[in-house]
Amino acid sequence: MEPPAQQTGDRSRQQLVARRYDVERSCLRCHERKVRCNRAMPCSTCLRINVPCQYPGPGRTKRRSKISSTGRVRTRLGVSERAVTATNHTDSPDITTRSSSLSSQPCGTYINTSVSTGDHTAPTEGLLVKDSTSTRYVNELLFSRVLEKESELQSAINTPASTNNSEASPMIGFDGLISNPQLAADAFSLFPSRGQAAHLWQIFLNNVDVLLKVLHIPTTQPAVFAAINNPKAASKDLNALLFSIYFAAVTSLRQADSHIIFGEDRQSVLKRFQRGLEVSLHSAEFLDSPTIVSLQAISIYLLCYRNHNCGRSGWTLNGILLRTAQWMGLHRDGERFNLPPLECEIRRRLWYQIIGCDARVGEDHALSTNGFGGFSNTKLPLNIDDRDISPNMDVAPTSKPEWTEMTMFLVAAEMNQAIQQVSRLSVAVLNGDDKMTSLEQLLETTTARIKDRYLQHCDPNIPIQKSALLLGQVLMGKLNVFVRQQYLRGLSTEESASRATEQTLLLACDAIEIGNELKTDELLSNFHWLFSTFTQYHLLTYTLWHLCVRPGVHCADRAWQVVDKSFNLVEDPSWPSPGLKWNVLRKLREKALDIRCSFSIPFTSARIPNNLTVAEITGPRGDDLRGGAMPSSIMGFEDAMDWNLDSICFPDWNP
Repeated sequence: MEPPAQQTGDRSRQQLVARRYDVERSCLRCHERKVRCNRAMPCSTCLRINVPCQYPGPGRTKRRSKISSTGRVRTRLGVSERAVTATNHTDSPDITTRSSSLSSQPCGTYINTSVSTGDHTAPTEGLLVKDSTSTRYVNELLFSRVLEKESELQSAINTPASTNNSEASPMIGFDGLISNPQLAADAFSLFPSRGQAAHLWQIFLNNVDVLLKVLHIPTTQPAVFAAINNPKAASKDLNALLFSIYFAAVTSLRQADSHIIFGEDRQSVLKRFQRGLEVSLHSAEFLDSPTIVSLQAISIYLLCYRNHNCGRSGWTLNGILLRTAQWMGLHRDGERFNLPPLECEIRRRLWYQIIGCDARVGEDHALSTNGFGGFSNTKLPLNIDDRDISPNMDVAPTSKPEWTEMTMFLVAAEMNQAIQQVSRLSVAVLNGDDKMTSLEQLLETTTARIKDRYLQHCDPNIPIQKSALLLGQVLMGKLNVFVRQQYLRGLSTEESASRATEQTLLLACDAIEIGNELKTDELLSNFHWLFSTFTQYHLLTYTLWHLCVRPGVHCADRAWQVVDKSFNLVEDPSWPSPGLKWNVLRKLREKALDIRCSFSIPFTSARIPNNLTVAEITGPRGDDLRGGAMPSSIMGFEDAMDWNLDSICFPDWNP
C-alpha cells in the first residue's frame, strides 16, 4: 500500500492534467468546417443537419508540422494573391522566365501565379485542363480553385452530360454558321487526287508556309501524307487542315497555273476546297471541341480569306477564332503549365498569328484592337528553324542570332506588338512632354531591336529574306509616322496644318513606296497573293491629308506620284478588293486634287527629284512653314469632312 502522501501527489498531478487539457472544445465537424459550435451534446449544428456529433478526446492534440503549416500558409497566400489580382486585373509587365519540369500530364496542370516582378504581380494563370486532343483554360476564381483542389473533377469538365441515349448529339449545333446546310456534307468527294494533293503541299511549302509558320513541318508532313493516302482514316480536324492547305496553295497560284493543275478555273477549285474545309470543321465540331490542328486549319484559311472577301465576315470569323484560342488558353504561355517545348512553341506561333490577323482585319474596317496588354503573357516564338526542335526534347532550344525560318514571322509579330504599345501609350493619361518622351524611346528601342535581331541578317537577293527586310522597313516607317503625328494631337485645324512637317510626309512616302515594291517586285511574285492585301490605309490617309492642308509643300510632286501609283495598284481589277474603307480614301484624293487645282499648282517634278528621301531634307519636327498651310475656309473645311486629326476623318490611326 502506497503512502498517503504519494497518493495525494499523484491525484494532484492527474487533476492538473485534466484541468490543462479537458477544456471546452468545438465538435470535430464544426471545427473542420470552421463554424461556431455551441459545444452541446449533440451540438445545434450537427442536430440541424442530422449527423453524428463527436468531440475530441481529453488528450493533447498533435502539434502541426512546421513544414506542413508553412506549405499551407504559402498555398493560402497564393490563393489570396490570385484573388487580389483577379479583382484588380491591371496591365502587368512581362513575367519573369523560370525553369520548369516539362513532363506531360494526363489531366490538368495548375501553376501558382504569384510570380513577383518588382512591385507588380503577374496576372492569374488559371488552370489548363488537358484531354487527349485538346486543352481547356479555366480562370474563374472559385471554379478554378475547386478544380485545383479536387483533381478527380478535372476530367469531368470535358465529359458530356449523361443521356438516356449514348449516341445522342446536341439538337442545336452550328450547322450553317460556317457551312451551308443545304449542300451535301460528304467531304471525301471534295478531295483532290493524290498527285494533285502532293503538288499542292509543295506549293504550300514554297508560297505560304514561309510567310505563316503555324505548322511544325517535320511533325506535320508525315501526318499530311498519311491523310493524303487515306483521308477516311484521318481525323476530321486533320482533314480540315488538309483542305485549308489546298485552299491556301490555290490562293497563291495564278489563274493559268490553277487551270494547268486542275483543268478548271481557279474560282471553282477554291469553292470546292472551301466547302471541304467547312464540312470538315463542322464534322469535327470545331466550335464545341476545338483542337490545335483545327485552329491551325482555320488560321491558314482566314489568312487567305482576305484575298477573296473584304467584307465584315472576315472580322466576325476572326473573332470566333480568337475566342476559341482563349478557350484553349493560348493567351497564356505554355511554359507556365509545364507543357513540352514543342507544344509551347506551336501554341505561341498560333497565338501571334491569330492576334496579328485580328489587327490587320480590324484595320480593314477602321476598328482598333489595341492589342491585349496584360491580358496575355504568351512569349514570342523562338527564332529557330523547325529542325531545331522536336517532340522528344525536354529543354527548349535558344533563339539564333541569324536568319531562320521564323524570322519573317517574328518581324511581323514584334512590329505588330510595338504598334499596339504605341497605340495604347498615345491615349494614356500623361502630360504631353512625358508621353512624347515615352513614345520616342519606344520608337528608338523598337527600331534598334528589329534591325539588330532580324533585318541585319536578311539577304536582299533571296526572295523570302528580301520580303522580311521590306516588310520590316514598311512597319518601322508606319510606326515612325504614327509617333510624329502625336505632336499634332489636340491642336486646332490651322495649328495642325502649320505644324505638319515635310519630314513626316517624306517618311510616309518612303514607306508607301516600299510597300508598293512588296506588291510589284518580280522576285517576290510567289508572295504577291498576300502582299496585295496589305493596303496602306494609314500612310495614304496621312499623305492625302498633308496634301490638302499643305498643297504647296516642296515634295508634293513626289507625294502625288506615290499616291497615284498606289491607287492604280489597289484598283487593278485583278487585285483583291480593298473594301468599303477605300471609298473614304477616294474622297480624300478628290478633295486634295480639287485643292491643288484651285491654287493652279502645276503638276511638275522640277522642284524636287523623285528619289528624294528624309535624309536630304532637314527641319524641326514641330514648325515647318515651307509650303504655306492653307486656311480652312479656303479649303472648304466647313463641309461634312472634319480635318482635325482626332476626329472621325481618321477613324483608325493604327497602321
